[in-house]
Formats: sequence, C-alpha cells, structure tokens
Amino acid sequence: MNEQAKQTALLTGAAISLFGAVIHWISPLLGPDWYAWLRAPKFVVESARAGTWPAPTCAVLIGGLMFICALYAWSAMGRMARLPLLRTALVAIAAIGLLRGLALLPYAWNMPQLLDTFDVVGSLVWFVAGLGFAVGARQNWAGPARPARQAA
Repeated sequence: MNEQAKQTALLTGAAISLFGAVIHWISPLLGPDWYAWLRAPKFVVESARAGTWPAPTCAVLIGGLMFICALYAWSAMGRMARLPLLRTALVAIAAIGLLRGLALLPYAWNMPQLLDTFDVVGSLVWFVAGLGFAVGARQNWAGPARPARQAA
C-alpha cells in the first residue's frame, strides 16, 4: 500500500473519531431526544430528561475518548508529536472499531427485526474507522518507531 493510501486510511479514522466526539459533546445542548436518537443507554436518557449530571458527564467522557483516538491517528500520520504507546493504541483502537462494526452480524443473523438504518450505518462507519486505524497500526508496526518531535 502506498503512503498516500495509508495516510488517507488514518485520516478517515481520525475524521470519524472527531465527528463522534463532536456529536457527543453537543448532546447536552440538544437534549434528551438527541441522546435517545444516538442510542444512549436508558439511564443516560433518563438523566438528560431529569437534568442530572450522568448524561452530560458520559457525553463529555465518551467524546473525549473519541477525540483521543483522533489525536492518535494524527500522531501516526506525523501531523503532531508522537504520542506514548502509539503502536499499542492504534491496535487497540482498530480492534474496538472493527469489533464494533462486526457486532452487527450476530444481531442481523439472530434478530434482524431489531435492526434499523442507524444500526447498520453506525456499524459500517465504525468498521471503516477500525480499518483506518488497522492500516495505521500496520504502517507504524512495519517501520521503525518515529521519534518524538522536539518542541521548537
């Protein structure tokens, strides 16, 4: 795979992660119906309706984790300083994305009546993100470790 394709794969994973972070961060502003549409757990939706802290806290934390995923992609592309445990993080993020994408298959086989467009699109998007991070992990594992960028 050429360098441009590898960069595109990582950029795709970063973009999906960043988009996921943003939609989670705006959830507290958009209210309980937005949480429900995003398939938040019942206790989170109830928290949003009650105006209690678990809903916004969960949204901010999950958005933060997704943002960290985007940072690791940017680091792997060489667009920022090398983050700690870069290779390990890329493998873990890739595995989570791929598993999230593949999790749809048992449901599609056993309970297809419970699936809708949101489930299918969400699974495909995260599978694509997982592939992007997997390509990045492979790229970073195959070559020598890129040294951390020195502050100017």
